[in-house]
Amino acid sequence: MSCSKESKENVFESILNKYLKLLKEKPLITKACTSASVSALGNFISQKVAPHPDGKVKWRSVGAYATFAFCLSAPIIHYFYIFLEKIQPRKEKPSQIDNIKRLLIDRFLFTPPFILLFLYVVTILEGQGSAVAIEKIKTQFWTILKMNWKVWTIFTFINVNYIPVRYRVLFGNMVGLFWSVFIAVKRRQMGV
Repeated sequence: MSCSKESKENVFESILNKYLKLLKEKPLITKACTSASVSALGNFISQKVAPHPDGKVKWRSVGAYATFAFCLSAPIIHYFYIFLEKIQPRKEKPSQIDNIKRLLIDRFLFTPPFILLFLYVVTILEGQGSAVAIEKIKTQFWTILKMNWKVWTIFTFINVNYIPVRYRVLFGNMVGLFWSVFIAVKRRQMGV
């Protein structure tokens, strides 16, 4: 028995409405669950695109990405966007200078320590230890930060200036799916 196009649209609309309701009622946990799912999916896809030598999926790595996203990434980003609104509120008719200030706060004050945290914590969660995490920071941080600035800057500009606060983590997650694949592949190419 096949579903009609209309019933499929109703199912999608129903799921979307439930998600938006959860986002409004329980924003932090909803963003954390979404971020964990997207990060795990991104890591899984990266392992299919750039497989480990034995060809097996490293589920601990998938779990590490999901755990980092759920416990740290989503909450930190959620509260960062609230903080950004307080220190550099969006205006009804913002100037380009206002928009650029918001972008620069994200790109230069938030992003570098966030990437450091990511590299350290994910390596620990993958079971590789602190010494390996510090070495990865030394060898990979600058490459990943530069690529982040290249790839994310336009999306960040859109996100911090045009996306409503409650949807910013979701917007970032959608872009982040591709970023997760990139960063996981890059880490693997550099010796993971």
